[in-house]
Amino acid sequence: GPVRQLLTAVEPPTAVFAASDVAAMATVELAIQLGLNVPQDLSVVGFDNIPESALSSPPLTTISQPIRQMGQCAIELLVQLIRGEPTEATHITLATTLVIRGSTRAPEHGLARR
Repeated sequence: GPVRQLLTAVEPPTAVFAASDVAAMATVELAIQLGLNVPQDLSVVGFDNIPESALSSPPLTTISQPIRQMGQCAIELLVQLIRGEPTEATHITLATTLVIRGSTRAPEHGLARR
């Protein structure tokens, strides 16, 4: 697949930011199968901060979303729409948090591996 092609390229990346923790954990697994060491050879970051991310090996660095606040905002917006009340925003942006764990570190040799 595309991740295998990326990790086996002539100049492979030193880091991967996956769209989800599940994809990030699969990337770590593939990297290890290919003989790479995470995070020494490849840093991996996920997105979601699912409970499994803290238990993976190595523990996954991830972006945490404010799930409860997202749910609360969605319910409030839904109630406004059901009541026919005017809504000020249909797009709401909430802050995320970087949760640093063991799957990331600075590259060994500067910004790019040679």
